[in-house]
Amino acid sequence: MLWLTRPPLLRWEAALCLVCVAAWTEFSPRPTVEIPFLAVDVEAGERLTPDVIQFRTVPDPGFSPHRGDGFAATDLRAGDPLLPSMVATVAIPPGWMIVDAPLPGSPVPGSQAIAVVLSETPGRPATTFSAVIVSGPGAEPFGAALGTVALPPAYLAEAAAAVASGRLVVAVTSP
Repeated sequence: MLWLTRPPLLRWEAALCLVCVAAWTEFSPRPTVEIPFLAVDVEAGERLTPDVIQFRTVPDPGFSPHRGDGFAATDLRAGDPLLPSMVATVAIPPGWMIVDAPLPGSPVPGSQAIAVVLSETPGRPATTFSAVIVSGPGAEPFGAALGTVALPPAYLAEAAAAVASGRLVVAVTSP
């Protein structure tokens, strides 16, 4: 007789526990962290000081924000979160732009450099211009030794095309 058997109470309790755990993980508040945001607009090369940064409590974004002192790598707008890619450890000359380029060895940030764009056609002279090392190459074992270089904006398009085609050579002088 089916109606005289004991109900499956343990299975019901297990199902109730599973529903409670699922509801807790879905509706529990996410962990929050203090993230630095820019309080005012900052121009490229300007020093980032505590008065231009405000900290906001936000849900954990899953990336590492920049917390230290440095210089703005590009023009930054108020309200943007401060990321490591937006901060340089050395001053960038006003108006200069940054680009990733292959660097020899492990140059010190702030070192002066000469960038040479090799010509695509034989017999045409190479273009040379001054540059500043912003950061050395990372520790990527299988990639190229790319670092960040600041250069005058007049040479940005030519230098970016040369990096893409492998025609940019950076010669680093001592700091």
